Amino acid sequence: MTGAAAASAAAPAAPSSAQPDHKKDGGKTDGGKKDEGRTNDEQLAKVAASLHVTVKQLTTALDNLKRALGNGAGKATAIAAFAKELGITVARAEKVLEALSGKPGPGKPVPGKDAGVPVEVVKLLAAELKISEDRARQVFKDLDKVGGKGDDVTKDPVFIAIAKGLGTTPQRLLDGLRKVKEEFAEKEGGKPKDGAPTGK
Repeated sequence: MTGAAAASAAAPAAPSSAQPDHKKDGGKTDGGKKDEGRTNDEQLAKVAASLHVTVKQLTTALDNLKRALGNGAGKATAIAAFAKELGITVARAEKVLEALSGKPGPGKPVPGKDAGVPVEVVKLLAAELKISEDRARQVFKDLDKVGGKGDDVTKDPVFIAIAKGLGTTPQRLLDGLRKVKEEFAEKEGGKPKDGAPTGK
């Protein structure tokens, strides 16, 4: 009787001792998610420190930026407001947003390239159209949405809107893009590049 009692007392101990192991496994999975959140928090903290603002100020500014975009504000307008709220330049604000999105990486812009367009091409277009480099960079981003090629591009509604936004005509914008493309090709030793997607 004593042996049977001891065996029956020991039996329930086996499954009960296994349960905490399952809980530990579950904890590991949750821990992975916590690690991701911690990484994001660390990134926010680093960016906030580099801007000499608190993490709360940065997150509030980011929330306001998302809200503005959600309400239909233009990207340039929303970023300008974001920059003003944090007391930084628009160019710095763009770098901050790139760092937080992970593209191309915190403080590591891809050398010689920006959104697939050589930096030199951006500079040439800025000089040609007498606009800032940030604006020229945005022009190239907007050109990705243009469907036409060659002279037909001047009839494309998106291309017309880009030209209007720059205070010029579609034909003058096309001529400027062609000139920039030719100048860049000459600098690169006569090799044509895909810097200007239009005017082929």
